[in-house]
Amino acid sequence: MRSLYLVAAITMAGVSSVFALLAEIHNAYGIAERNLGWIAGAAFVGALVTQLWLSRYADRGYGGLLLRLGVIASALGLLWFGIADQLWQFILARLILGAGIGVIVPASRRFIIVNAGSNQGRQLGSFYGSYIAGFVFGPPIAGALTVAFNVRTPFLLFGALTIATYLSIYRLEIPATQNSDQTQKRVLRRLVRSRQMVAALLVVISFRYSIGVFEPLWAPHMDNLGASTMIVTLSLTGFALPMLLIARWAGSLSDRFSPRATSLLSALATVPLMASYGWISSVPILFIAAMPHGMMEAVQSPGSQAAVSDAAPLDDAAAAQGLGEAMGSAASMVGALTAAPLYSWLGPGPAFLIGAITMLVLLSSSWLLDPPPLSERNSESKSI
Repeated sequence: MRSLYLVAAITMAGVSSVFALLAEIHNAYGIAERNLGWIAGAAFVGALVTQLWLSRYADRGYGGLLLRLGVIASALGLLWFGIADQLWQFILARLILGAGIGVIVPASRRFIIVNAGSNQGRQLGSFYGSYIAGFVFGPPIAGALTVAFNVRTPFLLFGALTIATYLSIYRLEIPATQNSDQTQKRVLRRLVRSRQMVAALLVVISFRYSIGVFEPLWAPHMDNLGASTMIVTLSLTGFALPMLLIARWAGSLSDRFSPRATSLLSALATVPLMASYGWISSVPILFIAAMPHGMMEAVQSPGSQAAVSDAAPLDDAAAAQGLGEAMGSAASMVGALTAAPLYSWLGPGPAFLIGAITMLVLLSSSWLLDPPPLSERNSESKSI
């Protein structure tokens, strides 16, 4: 699994550089703030298409191939981002980068799910921790390279490093389901007929919608408050560092307690934090507010992945994770494309508040569909 952790860390470092440098791209290339959402949203469109179309093939023996193609696409997207200078170029580069991530994640999670046994939540937490490690270290490296050279340099560097990770996974194979004929027939329809699956997906949708809102707003909001490029990038590290420190422990909570409970309750805890960001005018206070948010997301992400896994047969593991990622990508796209115009028209307070209210509606619907058990669960393995 170490090769998967390496791929996750490097690709996320590149993705988080885009996240962190949107304000710098806005300043360097004269792209309007209201159009930054198109750059962010393009990634989610690319991921949505590949997750719905390709992720099921990881259940059929093509997981290794998908993983390798995802690494290549992610590298190409980052390299193009490094040479782009117009809005349409940034959008297409982000689209390719999103498509790459869209096939890497479901294939990687299938490998973990079929090999982790009773440590599923813990291993998913470790994978998420590697992902977050890229988020922690990517932005400050990108900020330092931008200050020392220019805004192109971080993307070219991370694109080259992503290509290098190909060497760690070029022989990795992900086993196919033993019932591939069944998984080929209307797998997504079967999955969404489950009330438990829909409830689990609503938590994923809320989580990823919040990321969609966060991505085009955070850097411009910090920039408008007077923060420098390095401060903006370090703020993202401050958000993600607690996630990295507790990721493995946070994932193990889903093994000890119900993934439904851990994911849903931690998601609800982030709602008031999201609502507060737009009303905070102090950069240091924003730093402080982001840290508990990061800790709750460290619990929420592996918990929501495990909840989706528990709601699906093991033969449909990658398809279920792909469905979750696809729904999340659609939610992120909606969040990104609506948040940037709302920020431009109404200001930061209403923009973040609308995002928080939307999250609350989604999470309340999830709770009503499948109320989570709040006691410690038994240690029996997942049924197939």
